[in-house]
Amino acid sequence: MGERRAGLASARGVANALASAARAGVLLAVLGTPLAAQRAEDLALVDSAAIARAAWARGVAAFRAQDLVTARAEIERAARAWPTQPAYVWGRALIAARRADTAGLLRSLDDYARLGLGRDLRADSSIARYLGLPGFAAVVAAVEANRAPLVHSRVRASFPDSTFWPEGMDHDAKSGNFYLASVRHGTIAELTPAGAARELWPRHQHGMGAILGVRVDPQGGVLWATSSGLAQMEGFAPGDSSLAALLRVRLSDGALERRWELPVVPGGHVLGDLAVGPHGDVFLTDSNEPVLYRLRPGGDSLEPMRNPLFRSLQGLAPTPDGRALYLADYSHGLLRVDLASGAVIRVADLPGSTSLGCDGIAWDRGAIVAVQNGILPPRIVRFRLDSGGVRIVGVTVLDRNLPLADEPTIGAVVGDSFVYVANSQWEKYSDHGSRRAGTALSAPVLLAVPLPR
Repeated sequence: MGERRAGLASARGVANALASAARAGVLLAVLGTPLAAQRAEDLALVDSAAIARAAWARGVAAFRAQDLVTARAEIERAARAWPTQPAYVWGRALIAARRADTAGLLRSLDDYARLGLGRDLRADSSIARYLGLPGFAAVVAAVEANRAPLVHSRVRASFPDSTFWPEGMDHDAKSGNFYLASVRHGTIAELTPAGAARELWPRHQHGMGAILGVRVDPQGGVLWATSSGLAQMEGFAPGDSSLAALLRVRLSDGALERRWELPVVPGGHVLGDLAVGPHGDVFLTDSNEPVLYRLRPGGDSLEPMRNPLFRSLQGLAPTPDGRALYLADYSHGLLRVDLASGAVIRVADLPGSTSLGCDGIAWDRGAIVAVQNGILPPRIVRFRLDSGGVRIVGVTVLDRNLPLADEPTIGAVVGDSFVYVANSQWEKYSDHGSRRAGTALSAPVLLAVPLPR
């Protein structure tokens, strides 16, 4: 949830493309963690991101006014301030192409390719006309290599109902069952190893919002889920926007054992993913406010945590020792939370790569496995961390641009594989919940990709 697909839609023209990325670049609001507790370099990063977003907004406005000189200057400023944001790099390419600046276009496409990104360069006519010029062959080949399908996964499970609209999933190591959350129907499906399927409770129950995150409690017998009132859920009414809760559900019969409600806030909550820590703490993210919540074992209330680095929180991955929690922030990349002190830092990217646009994440032996669906093409990637867990020192792409995985979202480590939702439905519905013309729904599939050993 949050800022999905934070890239540029080239097929709609530059104005719409720039506006699309601008919507993914609203200025950051500093929400409450004492600044003295924040590293100077992270505060500088927040400042750089804010500078970049402000410049980007001015660039989009200038482009709409057909002032390409100002648009170029502002978008260049945004890209310099936040060089790993793919939208800004691609925006530079679009502006260069519109100004017939072949040197600038070549430089921008080279920067884009070096980030490991790839999109169909020929889909935008303003760029396509230059691709056959001398000097472009190498960068075109690099972008094409980045977008080429990389298929290492196989189908692990599927659910027959194409309207189900999966988002979160998890696996129960004791039973072997998979659990799949439905945005559209507000329920959770259980898939057994034998292929049998049941829904834990009837669809469209009153007071039940879209189900986004789901995690099995390692202690057994229950699972945790997040519920939010979203326009994309079937039968949505305006009053449903106030729905937001953490749920504890009994696995045997789907009974709701307890519900932790969140107070109503302007714009509503979007409780996306969640995780259960090794000591029984439950963590969940709200990508709309944005806030990290913690429910301690036996606790009665959700403890909120705010930080300047939080902007569009997505997946979570606790470390096995219970000392730290990794967060995927769609706009700022991977973050690390020290659970004792509450300190938050941004995990440094490996030079020449980006960790922006990650959705679901999982811990894997000193690495973070991520569903990176906010870049093009979407991919499953493993970020290997240094010994201190504060820097990415290796990036391995595990799956990329699969026709079957048109919109991957959330996954979990299952044995020696990472199993993930391959085909969610977000791009097939409008923000108001209506089906987009010409889209086809497909039955939910879980893919399993082997993890490096």
